[in-house]
Amino acid sequence: MPELERIHRLNNDVLADVPHRQWVFTIPKRLRVYFRYDRALLGKLCRAAYDTVCEVFKLEIEGDCGIPAMIGFIQTFGDLVHWHPHIHTIVPEGVFTETGRFVHIPDIFNHRAVEFWQERVFALLLNEHKINDEIAGSMRGWKHSGFSVDISVRIEKGDHAGMQRLVEYAGRCPFSLSRMVSLTDDGRILYRASHANCLPFPLSGDKTLMAGIPRNFELYDPLDFLAEVTQHIPNKGEHQIRFYGSTSSPQAAGIPTRSGVCR
Repeated sequence: MPELERIHRLNNDVLADVPHRQWVFTIPKRLRVYFRYDRALLGKLCRAAYDTVCEVFKLEIEGDCGIPAMIGFIQTFGDLVHWHPHIHTIVPEGVFTETGRFVHIPDIFNHRAVEFWQERVFALLLNEHKINDEIAGSMRGWKHSGFSVDISVRIEKGDHAGMQRLVEYAGRCPFSLSRMVSLTDDGRILYRASHANCLPFPLSGDKTLMAGIPRNFELYDPLDFLAEVTQHIPNKGEHQIRFYGSTSSPQAAGIPTRSGVCR
């Protein structure tokens, strides 16, 4: 099934009618290059995100009574079309038992999520021989690790419109034609960010470090712009949306979806 069609069907046919949160997993710039030249790692990065979710829920009293579900969206782009591999996910706010019963767990120890995520990513890259123990050890000592897990976005049960917006956002195209503002007199492309406010790019996590120049746009030579855009095209057969737990088969799990039926 084409990815775009799959995105439109997620809200009604896959997602259970329970509260959800968006979990967004990011990695340091130091590690992003490995995923650019070995795209097979992106699927494994998504799996590492799901393993992190499982570890976090296991910290809860009722976390062991079921299995978390997750839909992972592999994104490789930043706001200005630069290479920025990260994982957007939609996760039910609880776990599902073997019988399909949902156990709501509204409060989780999410402060441990970054720790678990960091170690999952290090383990992945060490196993793939992309980094060595010295690099991992050095990065563990960074004041600002560059790893992050954000779970601030929450969708209430029954908020179909909000969920549809979230699904479309997580599965959006790497670039927007509406943000290709104009051609300059010398033939370059002016591409603006999604927000009007100017931010330093790249951002700095430390006041002692110099951030990038604040801007909400980027100027590209035509061939450079094509190179930036085409680096986000998946390889043949490469899935950008991954399903874990009950989302891989709601029908087998007996879980009512938002369309109101057990598929």
